[in-house]
Amino acid sequence: MNRFVRIAIFLSAASLLYAQEQTPPPAGARESIPVLEISADETSVTNQPTKPNPKLNKEVDLTGASDAADPFAIEPPADAPAPEAIPEITTPLPGEEEAHSLPPVNGTVDVSAKDNTQIISAQVGNLIRITLESNPSTGYNWELHNFKFGPAVFHSSELIPRKGGNVLFGAPGDTVITLQAVEPGSQNIELIYRRPWETVDESTARFAFQLDVKTPAPSPTPSSTP
Repeated sequence: MNRFVRIAIFLSAASLLYAQEQTPPPAGARESIPVLEISADETSVTNQPTKPNPKLNKEVDLTGASDAADPFAIEPPADAPAPEAIPEITTPLPGEEEAHSLPPVNGTVDVSAKDNTQIISAQVGNLIRITLESNPSTGYNWELHNFKFGPAVFHSSELIPRKGGNVLFGAPGDTVITLQAVEPGSQNIELIYRRPWETVDESTARFAFQLDVKTPAPSPTPSSTP
């Protein structure tokens, strides 16, 4: 086949292919979508065989791992005593205060705003119940100032709403601070009314009284009848 015949055949094939592409498909016929088929037998880009990793094929025996030394363990100092040789601490540490042995409660002494700057008498074992009007919903509340354990110790503090129910915003209530008389003596009790972020000098009110605690009189021994 000479050269001109080959060119003629090539041109006629190209014209036929172009005509098929330009001819629209008949109605109802689906356009064929080329599908790319990937064979699982295709080899990767690199045809070099993989070498086995000797580290992965090495068997590890974990039966004796518990006896191995911990690489992260911190060794104690050479002069540190053995744990079993350290004696147990039974005495109070420096700065620790001994717990107060409270006497049994034997009555209540009520203190209110009318007792400001007055002398309040109580007996050992009495609860001193201080009730002052407050409004903690606005940030203000009563608190003990420069209070130290002495003839009286702190017992409790609570807020009691007026007329029952919950404390509403802006509604007044009563702050009740309770002390307990534990030993005979005299003690000045002072309370200040302020918000937590204010200094003592910025307090809006103060309440103070002197507490005199006495030993209760012994109960009379009942006389025995013959």
